[in-house]
Amino acid sequence: MGQAGNVSILGVGHSLGGITRGNDDPVFAELRAHPPPNSDIFAGLKCRRVLGPNESVTTIMIAAAKTALAGAKLVPEDVGMLLGSGSVGDYYAPNALSVVHQALGLSSNCRALALNTEYSTFPDAMKIANDLIACGTMKTALVVCGIDWTQHMNYTEAVCVAASDAAGAAVVGWSTDVSKFHLVDWENETDSSLYGAFRMAPRPIATAPTPLPEAFTPPTMKIDDTIGRKAIMSFGIPTPPRVVARLLARNTVTASDTTLVAHQVSTMIAEQWKSAIAPALYVSTLEDLADMVSASVPVNLSITFDQIRTNHLVLLGIGMEMHATALLYSRASPVA
Repeated sequence: MGQAGNVSILGVGHSLGGITRGNDDPVFAELRAHPPPNSDIFAGLKCRRVLGPNESVTTIMIAAAKTALAGAKLVPEDVGMLLGSGSVGDYYAPNALSVVHQALGLSSNCRALALNTEYSTFPDAMKIANDLIACGTMKTALVVCGIDWTQHMNYTEAVCVAASDAAGAAVVGWSTDVSKFHLVDWENETDSSLYGAFRMAPRPIATAPTPLPEAFTPPTMKIDDTIGRKAIMSFGIPTPPRVVARLLARNTVTASDTTLVAHQVSTMIAEQWKSAIAPALYVSTLEDLADMVSASVPVNLSITFDQIRTNHLVLLGIGMEMHATALLYSRASPVA
């Protein structure tokens, strides 16, 4: 309100778990000996990142945030709101985003607003940040998403091979620089009947000789034995391309003129999305970084941000409920 220019992406940053874990790691010995159901979904992954001895989800979130602020040429006092999520972190609640707020020295007037919309937390937060800035609530927002899900897997189930620890961040604010990406539109689709197909939840511990009803594991990722695979095949594969197609058609943008930065799960899903959407550039780090959950989009955006040559950018997320959401960003011209 009353500002010149557009609400734009001003800076990006990312930080990865310090340990590289290959497919030959001993933690995957049980899976190699006894391949579980759904192993085909996660074929093609070679490496993933794991938090090191002195790292946590908050330390990598803080590092990513500092890089994004430096890229935006801003200081913590400039941030009007902190959005995103640290998952899983030390507690179920409050969210680890509060630790990031304190560590960065953000103002007491800067709200830390955590979103529980795995895996689309980053595009969701970017849309909220854009709208709050556009309506005059604040001038600048910092979005940070961090994941430590390698610590929350059952290493006898197929999904564990995809887990990768990482954090990504972006700063959003007003800019008159026409080479910067600004949000144009978004599109969504939800099928809430698939609630529970994917979940992060504690599991009962069966103790001998009698199970203890109060004994539970820490929260662990689970693909539901009954509807999990159906959710991937009936929603996870076809719906995101359909959402992107509607978004681009409404804004008369051709897919071949876009760069696509999407949530990444497996080679099988990525190949089908790439074929159906057909962007000029499909950003993927699957072989090296696997599935970084809510950090996948911001990490890959940060890694490739300075090399994007198209004038249109699509951020694509998918959620556990399930839902798919896509954001369209545009600019007048790239940096020469």
